[in-house]
Amino acid sequence: MIEKDLEEFENFYKEQLNSQFFKVKKYTNKFLHNIRENLIEIKVCLDHFLETGKEKIEQKDQRSLKLFSDRIRKEIDEIQIPEEEINYDTISDLLNSIKKLFTRINEIARKAFPKFHKKVQAEIKELDYLTRKLGKKQAQLDEFIRKKYTPVRDAENLLKKLPKFFTLKENIEHAKVDLDGFENEMEERKTKQEELNSELINLEQNKLFKDLDAGKEKLFQLQMAINDEIGFKKALKKFKFELEKETIHIPNIDMNYLRDFLKNPIKMLSNERKDLPKITSLMVQLRHVLEENKLNLKSETKQKTIEQINAIFNEKFLQTNIENYLQLKGIIKGIEKKIEEEGLAQKLEDIKNQISSNTIKLEHIDADYNRKNKDYSRYLSTLKSEREEFQKLIEEILKEEIKINITFTF
Repeated sequence: MIEKDLEEFENFYKEQLNSQFFKVKKYTNKFLHNIRENLIEIKVCLDHFLETGKEKIEQKDQRSLKLFSDRIRKEIDEIQIPEEEINYDTISDLLNSIKKLFTRINEIARKAFPKFHKKVQAEIKELDYLTRKLGKKQAQLDEFIRKKYTPVRDAENLLKKLPKFFTLKENIEHAKVDLDGFENEMEERKTKQEELNSELINLEQNKLFKDLDAGKEKLFQLQMAINDEIGFKKALKKFKFELEKETIHIPNIDMNYLRDFLKNPIKMLSNERKDLPKITSLMVQLRHVLEENKLNLKSETKQKTIEQINAIFNEKFLQTNIENYLQLKGIIKGIEKKIEEEGLAQKLEDIKNQISSNTIKLEHIDADYNRKNKDYSRYLSTLKSEREEFQKLIEEILKEEIKINITFTF
């Protein structure tokens, strides 16, 4: 088995082709040598034009002759005759260049000859002979390439697959560098997240925050108790509806208070005096309407509402709960003020914002890592399959098992 590094393979393979197809390459070189000589002869012929022109052509026409010579010489100079890099593509380019040269010579001559052709007949014949000679060599090379060079061309074409290996190698190296970068950044972000979470936990363990949470929990429970005590909103809504329709008439009823109470009962109770005169008056009026059966309510609902109103009057829990509610809100407000004064609230918000921002960045890095990892895996898989296929094709040419080593720089 032959083992070659990817970077060395092209030169090695070209040497093998030169050895294996020595005769074809030799004849090709012979054709190229003849064409090169032929082009030199045409340049010499152009010198003959100029030499003759100095003796036989008027000064003003000599400028046209020189322009004719310079143009054709320029066309010849642009023809690239392969020397070291001799392959099917460079030879095809040469053949096309020669065809183009014939066209350009005809175009240039057709415009220039009328001014001086009578004085340079011998040189025109010489140029015609040399171009026909070049055309013959070009045709012979073209036929030789078509008949004899096909196996060489197929073997050379395999080299066109090499750039893809270098591209895949670079893609893999770049992807791996990116993956390592994402991994490092992810680790840094995770460490940062742990630090922030620890800082948040420590801050939330502060006695003021614990007292605040406990106070808010008590306040919530108290709100639930108050809402249970005034759990006759259905009757109040029906009461309001009938009042607005004017199907019942109650003197001195405060409709604005009734509407606001239905929207936010605890707020309205908190704004009253300790003896709760407005809600007391409203409950008396509601109970009176219920007892006279003026609201279209189910008996069960009506009876339960009356019982709830009587309990408020008899047990006085509602007043006590409202007083406790207001007192607790004051305590909570005091705790919040202390938290604010010590900068704990801002610090807590800052940490939470940092955690949120860091979490988003972690998600983005994770997405980038997964996407790049898919690219990395795809490049590796493609390189593996492409190399296996390429090695088999090379083995068919060289008749020997071969392995191409690809080394990555990470």
